[in-house]
Amino acid sequence: MHATAAPPLLLAALERYERPLLRYALHFLHDAEEARDVVQDVFIRLSQHLSQLDEERLAAWLFTVCKNRALDHQRKHSRLIVMENEAFDHEASPAPQPGDLMQSRETAAALRSMIETLPARQREAVMLKFISGLDYKEISQVMKTSIGNVGYLIHHGVQSLRTRWLEAEAQAELPCAAHP
Repeated sequence: MHATAAPPLLLAALERYERPLLRYALHFLHDAEEARDVVQDVFIRLSQHLSQLDEERLAAWLFTVCKNRALDHQRKHSRLIVMENEAFDHEASPAPQPGDLMQSRETAAALRSMIETLPARQREAVMLKFISGLDYKEISQVMKTSIGNVGYLIHHGVQSLRTRWLEAEAQAELPCAAHP
């Protein structure tokens, strides 16, 4: 019995989309191990459907299957799980200084918290663009909407995040100004 080599499309998809899919699944599941299980299932399904798949719609197919599997898993286990992103936070900076790492974690946590306050469609579009790295066409396929609507959702989501970020920075500076 000998092992067969994986098809080039499967290997390319794994290399390009594994991490973005992990982050996307983590958004729904809030547990790194469960996200890995879902993404592993996505790639198993991809290997089973390679012959029927249109390469141009690969990203849309992967993210749609990932979302559906994550939501199925979430419904099946329907419990709240505390989000632990330590593994992903460590990847952000290869050689951080101790203070840099803490600030980076605080910034990432604040940003994740702000993203969670966006309306659902804006939140999904922003995450697909900036966390998963999809282009507008791929996002439109995943979200089943027009490219123009994707642009609108991302623009308004980013504007909202920018406004909230600036407000948070202004609030952070107020106590210092109040005590000379």
